[in-house]
Amino acid sequence: MMSKPVSFAVAIPVGGWHELLPRALESLAGQTPPLQVALLDASGDPRVAEAAQSSGIDFAYSRTGPDAGQSAAIAEGWQHTDSDFVFWLNADDCLTPNALDAVRETLDADRDLDVVYGLTDFIDLSGDVIDRHDQVEDLSPLLLRSNIISQPSCFVRRSAMLAVGGVDPALHYVMDWDLWIRLYNSGARFKLLRETLSSVYMGEGTKTHQVSPARLREVFQLVHKNCGAWAAIKSTLSLAAETLTRRRPNS
Repeated sequence: MMSKPVSFAVAIPVGGWHELLPRALESLAGQTPPLQVALLDASGDPRVAEAAQSSGIDFAYSRTGPDAGQSAAIAEGWQHTDSDFVFWLNADDCLTPNALDAVRETLDADRDLDVVYGLTDFIDLSGDVIDRHDQVEDLSPLLLRSNIISQPSCFVRRSAMLAVGGVDPALHYVMDWDLWIRLYNSGARFKLLRETLSSVYMGEGTKTHQVSPARLREVFQLVHKNCGAWAAIKSTLSLAAETLTRRRPNS
Protein backbone atom coordinates (compact mmCIF):
# COMPACT_ATOMS: atom_id res chain seq x y z
CA MET A 1 0.00 0.00 0.00
CA MET A 2 1.33 3.43 -0.95
CA SER A 3 2.14 5.81 1.91
CA LYS A 4 0.36 9.12 2.23
CA PRO A 5 2.11 12.09 0.61
CA VAL A 6 4.02 14.34 2.98
CA SER A 7 1.82 17.20 4.17
CA PHE A 8 2.94 20.80 4.71
CA ALA A 9 1.64 23.80 6.62
CA VAL A 10 2.71 27.38 6.00
CA ALA A 11 2.24 30.34 8.32
CA ILE A 12 2.03 33.75 6.64
CA PRO A 13 2.51 36.58 9.15
CA VAL A 14 1.41 39.92 7.68
CA GLY A 15 2.39 43.05 9.53
CA GLY A 16 1.58 45.42 6.68
CA TRP A 17 0.37 45.40 3.11
CA HIS A 18 2.93 44.44 0.49
CA GLU A 19 2.16 44.51 -3.20
CA LEU A 20 3.79 41.11 -3.65
CA LEU A 21 1.33 39.43 -1.26
CA PRO A 22 -1.08 38.36 -4.05
CA ARG A 23 1.87 36.78 -5.84
CA ALA A 24 2.91 34.99 -2.63
CA LEU A 25 -0.59 33.56 -2.20
CA GLU A 26 -0.72 32.57 -5.86
CA SER A 27 2.54 30.65 -5.44
CA LEU A 28 0.90 28.64 -2.64
CA ALA A 29 -2.35 28.05 -4.49
CA GLY A 30 -0.38 26.42 -7.31
CA GLN A 31 1.41 23.85 -5.12
CA THR A 32 0.44 20.19 -5.02
CA PRO A 33 -1.60 19.42 -1.88
CA PRO A 34 -1.74 18.55 0.93
CA LEU A 35 -0.84 22.06 2.05
CA GLN A 36 -2.46 23.91 4.95
CA VAL A 37 -2.25 27.70 4.86
CA ALA A 38 -2.53 29.87 7.99
CA LEU A 39 -2.84 33.63 7.46
CA LEU A 40 -2.02 35.85 10.45
CA ASP A 41 -3.01 39.41 9.51
CA ALA A 42 -2.03 42.14 11.95
CA SER A 43 -1.98 44.86 9.29
CA GLY A 44 -5.49 46.24 9.57
CA ASP A 45 -5.32 46.82 5.80
CA PRO A 46 -8.43 45.69 3.87
CA ARG A 47 -6.27 44.84 0.85
CA VAL A 48 -4.89 41.83 2.74
CA ALA A 49 -8.37 40.35 3.16
CA GLU A 50 -9.15 41.12 -0.49
CA ALA A 51 -5.98 39.35 -1.64
CA ALA A 52 -6.79 36.34 0.54
CA GLN A 53 -10.33 36.12 -0.80
CA SER A 54 -9.13 36.42 -4.40
CA SER A 55 -6.45 33.75 -3.96
CA GLY A 56 -8.88 30.84 -4.05
CA ILE A 57 -7.11 29.29 -1.06
CA ASP A 58 -9.20 27.43 1.51
CA PHE A 59 -7.34 28.66 4.57
CA ALA A 60 -6.87 26.18 7.39
CA TYR A 61 -6.66 29.11 9.79
CA SER A 62 -7.08 32.85 9.41
CA ARG A 63 -6.78 35.52 12.08
CA THR A 64 -7.15 39.29 11.76
CA GLY A 65 -6.05 41.65 14.50
CA PRO A 66 -3.06 42.64 16.62
CA ASP A 67 -0.52 40.04 17.71
CA ALA A 68 2.69 39.86 19.71
CA GLY A 69 4.92 40.10 16.66
CA GLN A 70 6.07 38.04 13.70
CA SER A 71 7.52 35.13 15.65
CA ALA A 72 4.40 34.78 17.80
CA ALA A 73 2.25 34.86 14.67
CA ILE A 74 4.28 32.08 13.05
CA ALA A 75 3.90 29.91 16.13
CA GLU A 76 0.16 30.65 16.20
CA GLY A 77 -0.24 29.57 12.60
CA TRP A 78 1.62 26.32 13.12
CA GLN A 79 -0.38 25.58 16.28
CA HIS A 80 -3.60 25.70 14.27
CA THR A 81 -2.42 23.17 11.68
CA ASP A 82 -1.42 19.51 11.91
CA SER A 83 0.86 18.79 8.95
CA ASP A 84 4.01 16.65 8.83
CA PHE A 85 6.25 19.61 7.92
CA VAL A 86 6.04 23.35 8.58
CA PHE A 87 7.50 26.50 7.05
CA TRP A 88 6.67 30.17 6.79
CA LEU A 89 6.54 32.83 4.13
CA ASN A 90 6.51 36.56 4.61
CA ALA A 91 4.19 38.73 2.52
CA ASP A 92 6.97 39.34 -0.02
CA ASP A 93 8.16 35.72 -0.33
CA CYS A 94 7.01 33.25 -2.98
CA LEU A 95 7.49 29.55 -3.56
CA THR A 96 8.67 28.47 -6.99
CA PRO A 97 6.33 26.22 -8.99
CA ASN A 98 6.55 22.60 -7.84
CA ALA A 99 8.69 23.52 -4.81
CA LEU A 100 6.76 21.20 -2.51
CA ASP A 101 6.93 18.39 -5.06
CA ALA A 102 10.72 18.69 -5.05
CA VAL A 103 10.83 18.57 -1.26
CA ARG A 104 8.46 15.58 -1.17
CA GLU A 105 10.65 13.72 -3.64
CA THR A 106 13.66 14.33 -1.39
CA LEU A 107 11.75 13.13 1.67
CA ASP A 108 10.46 10.07 -0.16
CA ALA A 109 14.07 9.12 -0.83
CA ASP A 110 15.03 9.58 2.83
CA ARG A 111 12.15 9.52 5.30
CA ASP A 112 14.48 10.17 8.24
CA LEU A 113 15.26 13.75 7.20
CA ASP A 114 14.07 16.45 9.58
CA VAL A 115 14.95 19.57 7.58
CA VAL A 116 15.06 20.07 3.82
CA TYR A 117 16.22 23.42 2.50
CA GLY A 118 16.98 24.84 -0.91
CA LEU A 119 18.15 27.89 -2.83
CA THR A 120 16.49 31.30 -3.10
CA ASP A 121 16.41 34.03 -5.74
CA PHE A 122 16.16 37.73 -4.92
CA ILE A 123 13.52 39.61 -6.92
CA ASP A 124 12.38 43.20 -7.42
CA LEU A 125 8.83 44.52 -7.20
CA SER A 126 8.17 43.38 -10.77
CA GLY A 127 9.07 39.81 -9.81
CA ASP A 128 12.22 39.85 -11.92
CA VAL A 129 15.25 38.01 -10.54
CA ILE A 130 18.00 40.46 -9.63
CA ASP A 131 20.35 38.22 -7.66
CA ARG A 132 20.66 34.93 -5.84
CA HIS A 133 21.05 34.23 -2.14
CA ASP A 134 24.73 33.31 -2.36
CA GLN A 135 25.27 32.23 1.26
CA VAL A 136 23.25 29.01 1.26
CA GLU A 137 25.58 26.09 1.96
CA ASP A 138 25.62 22.47 3.05
CA LEU A 139 25.13 22.06 6.77
CA SER A 140 28.29 22.46 8.84
CA PRO A 141 29.39 24.11 12.09
CA LEU A 142 29.50 27.35 10.09
CA LEU A 143 25.77 27.58 10.89
CA LEU A 144 26.73 28.62 14.42
CA ARG A 145 28.40 31.75 13.01
CA SER A 146 26.49 32.46 9.80
CA ASN A 147 22.93 31.81 8.67
CA ILE A 148 23.59 29.47 5.75
CA ILE A 149 19.92 28.46 5.39
CA SER A 150 17.37 30.53 3.50
CA GLN A 151 14.18 30.81 5.56
CA PRO A 152 11.47 30.69 2.84
CA SER A 153 13.19 27.66 1.26
CA CYS A 154 13.39 25.69 4.53
CA PHE A 155 10.91 22.98 5.53
CA VAL A 156 11.03 21.45 9.02
CA ARG A 157 9.49 18.30 10.39
CA ARG A 158 6.84 19.34 12.90
CA SER A 159 7.91 16.84 15.55
CA ALA A 160 11.52 18.06 15.34
CA MET A 161 10.39 21.69 15.59
CA LEU A 162 8.26 20.93 18.63
CA ALA A 163 11.07 18.97 20.27
CA VAL A 164 13.28 22.09 20.35
CA GLY A 165 10.52 24.48 21.40
CA GLY A 166 9.56 26.05 18.08
CA VAL A 167 10.14 29.67 17.12
CA ASP A 168 11.28 31.96 19.94
CA PRO A 169 8.65 34.73 20.22
CA ALA A 170 11.19 37.04 21.87
CA LEU A 171 13.20 37.27 18.64
CA HIS A 172 12.31 39.59 15.78
CA TYR A 173 15.25 39.27 13.36
CA VAL A 174 17.05 35.96 13.87
CA MET A 175 14.17 33.67 14.84
CA ASP A 176 14.83 31.49 11.79
CA TRP A 177 18.57 31.20 12.41
CA ASP A 178 17.99 30.52 16.09
CA LEU A 179 15.58 27.70 15.21
CA TRP A 180 18.04 26.14 12.73
CA ILE A 181 20.80 26.19 15.37
CA ARG A 182 18.61 24.52 17.99
CA LEU A 183 17.62 21.86 15.47
CA TYR A 184 21.27 21.37 14.53
CA ASN A 185 22.33 21.05 18.18
CA SER A 186 19.53 18.52 18.78
CA GLY A 187 20.92 16.17 16.13
CA ALA A 188 18.21 16.82 13.53
CA ARG A 189 19.07 15.58 10.03
CA PHE A 190 19.39 18.30 7.38
CA LYS A 191 19.54 18.05 3.59
CA LEU A 192 20.39 20.81 1.11
CA LEU A 193 18.37 20.49 -2.08
CA ARG A 194 20.27 22.34 -4.78
CA GLU A 195 17.17 23.69 -6.45
CA THR A 196 15.61 27.14 -6.23
CA LEU A 197 12.55 26.73 -4.02
CA SER A 198 11.62 30.35 -3.32
CA SER A 199 12.04 33.99 -4.29
CA VAL A 200 12.37 36.89 -1.90
CA TYR A 201 11.91 40.60 -2.45
CA MET A 202 15.11 42.47 -1.75
CA GLY A 203 14.60 46.18 -1.34
CA GLU A 204 13.63 49.06 0.89
CA GLY A 205 11.49 48.22 3.89
CA THR A 206 12.63 44.62 4.33
CA LYS A 207 14.32 43.45 7.52
CA THR A 208 17.26 42.06 5.56
CA HIS A 209 17.78 45.52 4.05
CA GLN A 210 18.22 47.15 7.47
CA VAL A 211 21.29 47.71 9.60
CA SER A 212 19.41 48.47 12.80
CA PRO A 213 20.87 48.25 16.30
CA ALA A 214 18.13 45.77 17.27
CA ARG A 215 19.00 43.43 14.39
CA LEU A 216 22.73 43.61 15.06
CA ARG A 217 22.15 43.03 18.77
CA GLU A 218 20.17 39.84 18.11
CA VAL A 219 22.87 38.57 15.74
CA PHE A 220 25.60 39.30 18.28
CA GLN A 221 23.73 37.61 21.12
CA LEU A 222 22.93 34.50 19.09
CA VAL A 223 26.48 33.95 17.87
CA HIS A 224 27.94 34.85 21.26
CA LYS A 225 25.79 32.18 22.91
CA ASN A 226 27.03 29.51 20.51
CA CYS A 227 30.58 30.57 19.58
CA GLY A 228 31.81 33.23 21.97
CA ALA A 229 32.47 36.97 21.84
CA TRP A 230 35.12 37.13 19.11
CA ALA A 231 33.05 35.13 16.65
CA ALA A 232 30.02 37.27 17.53
CA ILE A 233 31.90 40.47 16.77
CA LYS A 234 33.09 39.15 13.40
CA SER A 235 29.67 37.84 12.41
CA THR A 236 27.92 41.07 13.36
CA LEU A 237 30.40 43.24 11.45
CA SER A 238 30.22 40.91 8.45
CA LEU A 239 26.43 41.10 8.37
CA ALA A 240 26.47 44.89 8.59
CA ALA A 241 28.98 45.15 5.75
CA GLU A 242 27.04 42.71 3.55
CA THR A 243 23.75 44.53 4.13
CA LEU A 244 25.25 47.92 3.31
CA THR A 245 26.74 46.48 0.13
CA ARG A 246 23.35 45.15 -1.00
CA ARG A 247 21.78 48.55 -0.36
CA ARG A 248 24.08 50.29 -2.82
CA PRO A 249 22.54 51.06 -6.21
CA ASN A 250 23.32 48.45 -8.87
CA SER A 251 24.98 46.19 -6.30
